[in-house]
Amino acid sequence: MSRFVVAIAVALPLLLSSVARGHDFVDTRLNFTITDENMLVKPGETNPSVPGVRIGQPSALGILFFDNYDTRYSGYENLTHAVIYKKLTLQKFEAEGALVLRLLEVSDISLSSIDAGSYIKVAYYPDASRVSKSNLSLVAFPLSSDRMRLGYSYRISWGGSPIFFKYNPDLPTTAQVPVNPAPAPGAKVQWSSERFAAWFGFKTTLLLNRNPEVNEQEAIYGLLGGVSIDVVKDLFRIDANGGYFYRGTNQNLYSTQVKAANKPFVDYPVATAGGSLQLSLFRGLSPSGSIDYSLYRNDPTSAMQFFKKPEYKPGINWMAQAEVTFTSTSLQSGDVPDTTVRQNALAGDINLRAQIGRARIKLDAVYRSLEFILQNQPSLVPFQAFPKGSLVTPDRFVSLGFDYNIERIGLTLGPTVAIDFPATFTPPPGGSVAQLCGNAGGTLCSSATIVVRGEGDYSILPEKEGSIPVLAGKLVARLDFLEYFAVIFDLYYSHDGNQTALAKDSFGSQVRKFNKPDQLGFNLTLQARF
Repeated sequence: MSRFVVAIAVALPLLLSSVARGHDFVDTRLNFTITDENMLVKPGETNPSVPGVRIGQPSALGILFFDNYDTRYSGYENLTHAVIYKKLTLQKFEAEGALVLRLLEVSDISLSSIDAGSYIKVAYYPDASRVSKSNLSLVAFPLSSDRMRLGYSYRISWGGSPIFFKYNPDLPTTAQVPVNPAPAPGAKVQWSSERFAAWFGFKTTLLLNRNPEVNEQEAIYGLLGGVSIDVVKDLFRIDANGGYFYRGTNQNLYSTQVKAANKPFVDYPVATAGGSLQLSLFRGLSPSGSIDYSLYRNDPTSAMQFFKKPEYKPGINWMAQAEVTFTSTSLQSGDVPDTTVRQNALAGDINLRAQIGRARIKLDAVYRSLEFILQNQPSLVPFQAFPKGSLVTPDRFVSLGFDYNIERIGLTLGPTVAIDFPATFTPPPGGSVAQLCGNAGGTLCSSATIVVRGEGDYSILPEKEGSIPVLAGKLVARLDFLEYFAVIFDLYYSHDGNQTALAKDSFGSQVRKFNKPDQLGFNLTLQARF
């Protein structure tokens, strides 16, 4: 009898543990991909070069401008998230915490890791029975508060850790700006009810003060807040948020000041302020935020499902969302170097989704001003506003997609077509060009137009040439089997006449020449997700 009691005492905690959670690794993605980003060229014929058919993750050339719209991930990564999680409930109080690390394979001999939103959450429910879901909560991010962002569609979100000049996980390694190694923790307080939510948050980090009399680290910070209202339940929602970010001293003005022998140091701050608004109309399809905003749990009682498959409801279901963001940043004037100006930025999108039986239609229309694209840098010449007389155009693209699910065999098949008018910058003639040339390390010494796709991702066009629209299309076939596994085939085409490379002319001088504009590529992936 005593042995039986001991056996039960040992086994019971293990059984309860297995019920409480499965394992400490969540959101795992394994992809075996055969890829060739451009079958029309050989290695060395384009910039960047295309290696050819191989096994591995596609480069940035294999990700079209309309792909992964609402996430930072391409979908081809091999990664997992290690989550050590604990949750306790006592009457009206609930507390949970998670240490979350993202493990991303770089090669067969190295592994990168980054905090993916470790948090401590404490919530108070006035109704101890939890029939009413209303609660007041505090969420603290001890390591990184990047998941506490402003805006709604991830493509035009802002206010994450990169606004403090930090490593930006959304960019390729070759496009990274200088790294601020200090972490950016933060916290937020939120009141939530069935149809209303309001929150206030803050985040801080450290940055070297440019004052030569100090030359020590100083605290920089961001203040954030937002509200969400279901005006008409299951039909109309309004979301709004905004923030203010103090980002330290303008390093360009510091450089100008030290050249003046007897001029005292003046602290010219770099600060960004702005707000975002989203309106949602929907029936049958509920608005949902990007997975990259969510807290990671390995608690099966949580409603969080990282790879929830599409739910095909009968009838016609639809959703329409419109978002707009306006921000303003204080920068060095591009015309009078000893003064500052405000550089305004604008972004917005329209997202339409419809489901008719097992058919789905989606449309994304996006507007991003060049000032918004370069907001984290900030600006084209860091910390300096565009000079007067510059010709600046925004990035605008529209994509339209359709797919159909054949339930009997688990196959989803459909095309997407899109057109993009890329953002450009053309410097003004005369003295402003010389100013740009000096501050940009010699890369902007002419009046040539620059096509800007993102931070560090530029194409300088030949003199007197302008940009042209980019056309692209993709056909995707996805076969899901055994719940967690899939075979995915992507065939894509792009015509981009704005890509250039340096070449030598007949006199031996370096000149800009256009790359081959046509790209035909494919990805064939065997995927496991769990």
